[in-house]
Amino acid sequence: MIRTFTAGFTFFLLITLAAFAQAQTTTTVSGKILNAKDKLPIDYATVAIRSLQDSSVVGTTNTEKDGSFTVNGLKSGNYRLYVAYLGLKSTTKDFTANGAPVQLGAVEMENSGLDLNTVEIVGDAPPVNVKKDTIEFNASSFRVRENAVVEDVLKKLPGVEVAKDGSIKAQGEAITRIKVDGKEFFGNDPLLATKNLPADMIDKIQVIDQMSEQSQFTGVDDGNREKVINITTKKDKKNGIFGNSSIGYGSDDRHDVNVNVNKFNGDQQMSVVAQFNNVNKQNFGGGGGGGGRMRMGGDGGGQQGITTTNAAGLNYANIFKNKTEINASYFFNNTSLFNEQQSLRQNLLGNTTTTFANNLNSTTERTNHRFNFLLDTKIDSTTSIKVQPNFSLTNTDLIRNSDYVNNFANSETIGDQVFKTNSSTPSFGNNLLIRKKFLRRGRTLSLNVNTSFNQSDSENYNAIQNFTTNSLGTSQEFTDQFNDSESKTISNTSRLVYTEPLSKTLSLELNYENRYNFSDSERFTYNFNPVTSRYDQIDDTYSNTYENTTLTNAVGFSFNKTAKKYTWNAGLAVQHTDRENANITTGNIINQDFYNLTPSAQFRYTFSNSKRLRINYRGNTQQPSISQIQPIPDNTDTQTIPVGNPNLRPSFTNNLSVFYNNFDFANYRSLFVFVNANQTINAFGNNSTLIANDPDSTRNGKIAVLPVNVKGVFQVNAGSYVGLPLITGNKLNLNINLNGSYGRGVNFTNSIENISNDYSITNGYKLVSVFDKIDFTAGINGTMNRSTYSANPNQNTTYYTLSPTLDISYLLPGDIRIAADVDYFQNTGRGEAFDTNYTLLNSFVSKQFFKNKGTLKFAVNDILNQNQGILRTSNNNTITDLNYNVLKRYYMVSFTYSLNRIGGKNIDGAPQGQGGRPGGRMRM
Repeated sequence: MIRTFTAGFTFFLLITLAAFAQAQTTTTVSGKILNAKDKLPIDYATVAIRSLQDSSVVGTTNTEKDGSFTVNGLKSGNYRLYVAYLGLKSTTKDFTANGAPVQLGAVEMENSGLDLNTVEIVGDAPPVNVKKDTIEFNASSFRVRENAVVEDVLKKLPGVEVAKDGSIKAQGEAITRIKVDGKEFFGNDPLLATKNLPADMIDKIQVIDQMSEQSQFTGVDDGNREKVINITTKKDKKNGIFGNSSIGYGSDDRHDVNVNVNKFNGDQQMSVVAQFNNVNKQNFGGGGGGGGRMRMGGDGGGQQGITTTNAAGLNYANIFKNKTEINASYFFNNTSLFNEQQSLRQNLLGNTTTTFANNLNSTTERTNHRFNFLLDTKIDSTTSIKVQPNFSLTNTDLIRNSDYVNNFANSETIGDQVFKTNSSTPSFGNNLLIRKKFLRRGRTLSLNVNTSFNQSDSENYNAIQNFTTNSLGTSQEFTDQFNDSESKTISNTSRLVYTEPLSKTLSLELNYENRYNFSDSERFTYNFNPVTSRYDQIDDTYSNTYENTTLTNAVGFSFNKTAKKYTWNAGLAVQHTDRENANITTGNIINQDFYNLTPSAQFRYTFSNSKRLRINYRGNTQQPSISQIQPIPDNTDTQTIPVGNPNLRPSFTNNLSVFYNNFDFANYRSLFVFVNANQTINAFGNNSTLIANDPDSTRNGKIAVLPVNVKGVFQVNAGSYVGLPLITGNKLNLNINLNGSYGRGVNFTNSIENISNDYSITNGYKLVSVFDKIDFTAGINGTMNRSTYSANPNQNTTYYTLSPTLDISYLLPGDIRIAADVDYFQNTGRGEAFDTNYTLLNSFVSKQFFKNKGTLKFAVNDILNQNQGILRTSNNNTITDLNYNVLKRYYMVSFTYSLNRIGGKNIDGAPQGQGGRPGGRMRM
């Protein structure tokens, strides 16, 4: 495996060096675009270079503010320059490249009397464009199959990773929400967009490093950013009804029904989504379970258990003539999950190691309702208000049965547990933003108020039977309890910001923030009374009422500088926190006061329109949760007994991130590099102690876990991504990624400090095609994980995962498609029972009907019937190996209908999914 990584890394370097060596044999063309009328430079005109030999577009770019442009990577030959700008007549100029740099000088553009929408150059539009905090991908440059969804396009984008559960990362950062034409789509659930919306609606996909709402208004970056994706729809889709709906039935009574209908009319959007299946597909986030195709199994990647899903939702968005925006959505889902697990957990307690082998099966029934609403409107020409309430209600019923063997301190416990719970969790939140602009440009005042209320009520029945054998013989222990728990949290954060321009490029921000948080937890545990056959004997050891109140005030300032090539921001806030922990049961009250300085800084440098550097630093505090501070043990777990620590102090984290990207538009090359480092002071760790010889024999063999503050915790993640074209025109690309992470954790085991070091290295290669008839993605990923433990070095572990993959299809005459995807998983270093290798093969054949609107498909999932659920986790003081049940082989016949009614007319479907030739048309 080490050889694999070494060879892979060497290949990575050779490919990169070869790519840049190739760039040395080419030349550049440059010039300046001017308006012929006033001789002024034209900013952001579209420039394209076409070869006169084969008519291919070999490079595109946009002009800078001074009208200049440069296109790199031209081989010797004859070319034609095309220049387009809205309102001006398109211009062309022929030139010859012979190895020396070509300087075209001034190129002038005349006023146009033509309808610019009719002037176009047919060819490859640039697949990637960079605009300030946005990386924009042209969807037509990334061809997908018919009936594809947004997720299928994302999988082909450079620097974008889609995990097996549907979660998305872009340039190493998690995507938190998806927007459609700038409007919210089902709140903050990205999967409802990526797994339901059809791919053929997409014009462009924008990956945005988005500032907070308040920062977007003031123009001063407060450091609170999130990665979001905005999908811009094609013009013809903005006025029509479209979507894909399917129904399928297969062996073992498997069924799969999906509905997606969208009606867009200008700024008005209405979408309906629904799904009903028992094949582990969950096209939404939250509520447990996975989603997507049956590409499951392997280390850490598979859906656990078998899930039956029923879900439906409605989304509405509109912007009215007075610029008022309204967005509302409702979503309902019901899931039933059956899970079987076999696990082996090693607890590393200093020079002592205990093992816990567990066989578990459970059934979880969950029902969830979600409602989101948004209103954004102007009160007058200088004042606006934005309100975003949301509500969620989740009801859960769980039945869990387990039998286990616990080996500890020359003793062995054989036991079983039956655990039942019924819980209800309502939550409500609201975000209010009031914005005021003054006459002086850059002077603003804004207030952001974020309020949330969360409650959880649960009733738990816990029955445990243990037989413990040691040198004294065998003893028997019983636990039969009813646990009635109720908790709620009320929080409110208000932030007032005033900005004042100091010059054309420098501004000052003054801010005040108030945070209030109140949490309470009531837990009453009753033992079963055999006399009354009721749970009416309260157990004071496991019963308690606790309250926590935290009030934080912070005053700060920041300076923001905006120049042509760079921007920077530096700020500092003084924060005071007053916390009261009240044990209502005992009457004990603990008051704590904390002062912190919270600095922040950002620096962004734009080398060119395609090359950027971003550096961010931020310091912030985190308060412990009420479960971490409530001093009451919880005995519902068969392995641990956690108890809160009321003396726990808040933690403080220093975060530094660096991100660099470089796109070579002319040659379709791309490079991303990122580094993210966190150092935490007073981090939350655990003091784990083996319980032995306790008067309460039901506790013996379990591990008492007490949260404590620890020092020396930090984590570093770094990654790089290179995209290289193997065939010109973006038809075949090689994507290479190299990622690594290191984490240092500190905990205590039996009062001995244990420093854990966790290392991970991943190297991957992926080929992505954009051809007319054949569509394939092929790749290989290898991961090495290593964990070391200072208190128990004999348990240091190194394990590996290797996973080649191939997804290929071919379109035959008669609109018949044959397809197969295969994944091979090899897991080593885990131990005899958990080292596995297997192949997951899926295939289908499909035929299009009704002018390509309908698709009939026969599919087989897991043809070889080898799918497995394998997972290893190692952190702090534990190593856990897990086997779990997965969905195995089944057959299914399905029919998909593509609704595509544009402007009142039915439009034929396209057998190529996206339609048109690869790259589409570049309108100028």
